[in-house]
Amino acid sequence: MEDIVKAYFSRGQLLTPEAADILASVGYKDVPGKLVITKEDIFDADQKEAFKIVKNLDSKPKEFTTHDFVNFYNSKYEKISKIIQERTKKTFVSLNKLTALADVYVIGMVKDVKEKDGKFVLDIEDPTASRPVIFNENPGVELDDVLGIRAVSRGNVLFGKQVLYPDVPLRQPATGHGKACFISDLHLDEAPESMFADFIKWFRTQDINTLFVVGDIGDERTFEKIAGEEDKRIVVIPGDGDYPALPVKFGAENIISLSNPASVQLNGLNILLIHDFSHAMLTKRYLGRSKDVLKEDYLILEDVPDIVHCGHTHKPFVENYKSITIVNSGSLLTEFRPVIVDFATREIRQVEI
Repeated sequence: MEDIVKAYFSRGQLLTPEAADILASVGYKDVPGKLVITKEDIFDADQKEAFKIVKNLDSKPKEFTTHDFVNFYNSKYEKISKIIQERTKKTFVSLNKLTALADVYVIGMVKDVKEKDGKFVLDIEDPTASRPVIFNENPGVELDDVLGIRAVSRGNVLFGKQVLYPDVPLRQPATGHGKACFISDLHLDEAPESMFADFIKWFRTQDINTLFVVGDIGDERTFEKIAGEEDKRIVVIPGDGDYPALPVKFGAENIISLSNPASVQLNGLNILLIHDFSHAMLTKRYLGRSKDVLKEDYLILEDVPDIVHCGHTHKPFVENYKSITIVNSGSLLTEFRPVIVDFATREIRQVEI
């Protein structure tokens, strides 16, 4: 045991009696970022980091056909329609099978919204037909939304009573193990690089193996020069620009560059990485308007995240929505508050460097 205690002391670390007993039996284990090592720290060190890329757009077609265009929009309708049906457990009627004087549930994509005589008229379509839906009040929908509607049918016209969004389900917060740090909006073409270097020096001392950076890093070479020297995993996505955006190319092996948006799994939790985020994206299960026609609509939120990491606003905040933790670290240009999430407890810490 004396040799174990000396080995850790030489690294500037101390052991609790329980930790010393365990390490005397199992041998030396690297536990970085801890001054006093406990038995819980040893357990955490034994749990290997489990990282998986779930969704990442790595290429875009250079041209597309009319068939591709139709498939692109059909994929959105089909996938979100399926989510609505699974979430609501209602019997939905195709638009070509409406009858007069019936209470119905329908699913459609909004193709037009207009106001007429104090009423709001939606033109919706499904694969069988298109029909107008009249609401007495503004339903607050947008073009190309796919949604369910409870309505009274008058044959070729529907009188809307309720809009049914796919939304995310109520559930218990999922837990995993380990921790991760979340930052964004470094703007290294404007902010002093010393500010980011100071953050990386601090991050190096923490018992955290993964850093997420969601966009607007600024000077990419400066970012790689500072972040690429780390032996910890750094996951980065682009910021403003084409949407969805392809990954930025980096040479450093520790930097994992993904698209905006992207999804990963880390130590048991699902994480959505997206630069510009709104709560409506969760309600509508859709991550914004694509500037590209792809083989299928990449922006459908099929898998419910446990953590949403966003940026863009330069305002740090931490919020929760139906057991989803939403974090924004602010920006080096304004107020910078790196966020640490403990996956085992789902506790949040906003750090002031």
